[in-house]
Parts: sequence; C-alpha cells; structure tokens
Amino acid sequence: MKTSKAVDAIKAAGHDISDEYSRAECIDFLNTAIHEVSGLLIAARSPMMVREILIHDGESVPAHYVSSAGQYPLRITGQMMHFIDPLMEEMRFRYFATMPPLEDESGDLPFAHPALNDYVLKVATLLALNRNEYDIAQDKALADEFRSILTGAVTMNG
Repeated sequence: MKTSKAVDAIKAAGHDISDEYSRAECIDFLNTAIHEVSGLLIAARSPMMVREILIHDGESVPAHYVSSAGQYPLRITGQMMHFIDPLMEEMRFRYFATMPPLEDESGDLPFAHPALNDYVLKVATLLALNRNEYDIAQDKALADEFRSILTGAVTMNG
C-alpha cells in the first residue's frame, strides 16, 4: 500500500474536510501503528522481523535493534556491543528489529504482507479518531480482535 494512499484514508475516515490532521500528523499516526505491529511480530518471534549484519567488537547496536535472535558470545551494555572472546574480530549477528519509521509520503508501507499494512492503517485511523474523541469503542473492539488473530497466526506459523 502506498503511504500517500494510507494518509488519504486516515483523513477520509475522520471526514477531515477542514484539514484538521496535517499530512505529517498522519505519518506520525502510521509510524506509531508500524511500531505497534513490529512489537507484536517481535514478541511472537516472527522471522520477518529478523535482520542480519556483520559486527565488530565495540560497535553500537544496529538501528532499530530490539533483541538478539539467538545466543551470541557478546555482551551489550547501553548501546555498545562487546565480544566476550578478545581474539574474535567480527561476527555474523542476527537480531530482531522494528521496521524503520516513515519519513514522508513517498514509497510504501513497510510490511510485505498486505494484511499487515491494512492492520497498520486501521490502528493509525483509530489513533487519529481517538485524538478527537470520536466514539471508537466498536472499532477498538474490532482492532483488538484483529490483534489477537494476528498474534495467534504469527505464533503458530512464525
């Protein structure tokens, strides 16, 4: 899904004819939703959230790092990674990472599966409507149901 189309959908859901939500605010709502979906997928240990890099002793953790995907002979203190074996020079490192935030309206929403991007849009829309105190109880109940289905599906299927 194109990011600009998602922004248009958020504005349309709130009947935003007075341009109450700036396009930048809509991007913020989408980023919050992307972060939430990333967290759900990481909690379920989904392989789609795993990244792999070559690291060296004393480097900072990678951007969007959440946790390692496995056990490695290193320790992380603050944002720095240090190898336990002083003779080791580099290591292939697999880790869970959140999706990077959207910078602007160009490009697509980050998930490969359209259903995940649809869920991101739904959560972002709820955030926008909630900010203006619309009655979103029914929408929230539906989103909670989607969340439990997503969590169950990812947990079962990886």
